[in-house]
Amino acid sequence: MTFRVIPEPDVEASLKKLAKKDPVRFEQVAKKLRELADNPEMGKPLKNPLKGSRRLHIGHYVLIYTIDLKKQVIVLTDYAHHDEVY
Repeated sequence: MTFRVIPEPDVEASLKKLAKKDPVRFEQVAKKLRELADNPEMGKPLKNPLKGSRRLHIGHYVLIYTIDLKKQVIVLTDYAHHDEVY
C-alpha cells in the first residue's frame, strides 16, 4: 500500500532549491521518498519534544515526518542538516 507524501511549504521550498542546486543529492532524497511511501515506518520514532514524528537520515541530512494512517498520508515537516534539525 503506497502512502501519499505531502511536504509542508518550508520543506517543499528546500527540496525545490535542492533540485536546482544539487540534482544528484535531490535524486537521493527522491529515491528515499519513494521508499518511504511504500514503507512509512522505516524511519526511527522520535522522543519529546518531537514525539509522534519519525526521522530518516539521508546522508548528512535528516528528514522529519509524521504518518496519518487513516488518510494514508506522510507529512514532511522538516528537512535540514543533522546539526541544525534538532
